[in-house]
Amino acid sequence: MSDASPSGDGGERAPELLDSRELCRTRIFEVHRDRVRLPSGVEQDWAVVRHGGAVAVAAVDARGRLLLVRQYRHATGGWLDEVVAGRLEPDEDPLEAARRELEEEAGLVAAAWERVTDFFPAPGFCSERITLFLATELASAGPDRRPPDPDEELEVLWRDPAEVLATSRDAKTLIAAAHLVERHAR
Repeated sequence: MSDASPSGDGGERAPELLDSRELCRTRIFEVHRDRVRLPSGVEQDWAVVRHGGAVAVAAVDARGRLLLVRQYRHATGGWLDEVVAGRLEPDEDPLEAARRELEEEAGLVAAAWERVTDFFPAPGFCSERITLFLATELASAGPDRRPPDPDEELEVLWRDPAEVLATSRDAKTLIAAAHLVERHAR
């Protein structure tokens, strides 16, 4: 049994990249076909979605409710209720991206911010890393707020975090709700 950790920080030998070819490029991500050789000699072929990263915001009002936005997600075949989230622009600071997304998607600003965690929502095929922030002391962004993206249709909802934890089908939203439920239990 190896002492090496699966996160790649335990000193194990890295796999060797044998070949990488770009298959597709969009404004949000690229798809590559990679061939790697593991330290054992086993070779693997991977289709990998390379994504520049994203942020998610667990915005909580004074009553302890979690802000969600309902939006259509074509890959799921329906509408999902999710925490505010969005992709990082190249070289954008994650906190600035979180502030931007909260204002664009919900028309809100927050006076207090806390970085909660970073996580990979789909590490089997995607490099996307999401940074989750807690935003509190919320206020309206006012009439000069940043407008939502033109391709987004969002409905703002407020829910109890325990209810969200019991009913959500979105990974980032489940992580945010679990954090809030655990925090409240302390």
